[in-house]
Amino acid sequence: MRDPLNRVLANLFLLISSILGSKTAGPHTQFVQSFMEECVECLEQGSRGSILQFMPFTMVSELVKLPALAKPRVVLGITDLTLPLGRRVAAKAISAL
Repeated sequence: MRDPLNRVLANLFLLISSILGSKTAGPHTQFVQSFMEECVECLEQGSRGSILQFMPFTMVSELVKLPALAKPRVVLGITDLTLPLGRRVAAKAISAL
């Protein structure tokens, strides 16, 4: 991860993960929800090169706790289904919906 942009994206997702892990909801939670909705929308429109590759798989279970993101379409959009771990995480998250 030598590219500065990659480092920033990885750190952004670590910050988002800590926001999701906190027990209090607020404007920061709304930002995360809106940001992830936009990421999924961009992917559905055929965007090339996903910043979601920097998202830790552990975030998926936290994201689906947000009502607007608790949809199979979102789970499939935010997980890398080309990886066995991604498929397992997606299946577990969808079964928990």
